[in-house]
Amino acid sequence: MKYVTSKKKLILIASLVILFIVVAAFAYYVSDYYHADSKALAALKSTNTYTVSDTYDYITFTPQNRSTTGIILYPGAKVQAESYAVLASKLAQKGYTTIIVKMPFNMAFFGTDKADDIIKNHTEINKWVIGGHSLGGVFASEYALKNQDRIRGVIYLAAYPSTNASNATFKALSIRGSLDGLTTVEDISKNLDKFPANTTFITIPGGNHYNFGDYGVQVGDNNSTITREKQQNLTIDHIIGFIEGL
Repeated sequence: MKYVTSKKKLILIASLVILFIVVAAFAYYVSDYYHADSKALAALKSTNTYTVSDTYDYITFTPQNRSTTGIILYPGAKVQAESYAVLASKLAQKGYTTIIVKMPFNMAFFGTDKADDIIKNHTEINKWVIGGHSLGGVFASEYALKNQDRIRGVIYLAAYPSTNASNATFKALSIRGSLDGLTTVEDISKNLDKFPANTTFITIPGGNHYNFGDYGVQVGDNNSTITREKQQNLTIDHIIGFIEGL
């Protein structure tokens, strides 16, 4: 009897040790993330063309002349939400309410449905587009698939759907840089049949993976041969054209 009790204690202790190691490893993993740079942080200020509201969950860019079209952005994995402030500010300058979602642990995996509250709280918006960078694009697609009655379009920035969206009712826009070392042309090709049937594919010559945000250089990516500003401006032009065609 004593032996059985001791064995149970050993199993319990071993389980607790393993749990502690897993929790510690996860905490270490998520604490090491890409931070928004000074340019991104500077873009968080309101201007005479849009106002910025920065809360615990969301960063909202609202144009002075409010649009009935809204854009929701899901950040890439382990990338601070503020890193996409420049992109969001440029969309707001074009007249579109743009909302960046702050994800738990900077991972869209833990906040796939956070767009729900955004849509619920913005009744003035009657056309919603959701997009995401890298892994954020994967989960933006997941959200759209579950909410096709709400979403008119999906934007994949250096991303592709992990779940088959070929029969989706929404239109889609795929944008990647030709020098992207993390979401490669092979990745897109392998998952081509998962994209919505009505998808426009854009490749930005000389662009890379991390230039869609402002968070420095990303490990594993290639250097771009165009400036970050040029890649983002081209991205904005393609997004605006896509939204106007919805």
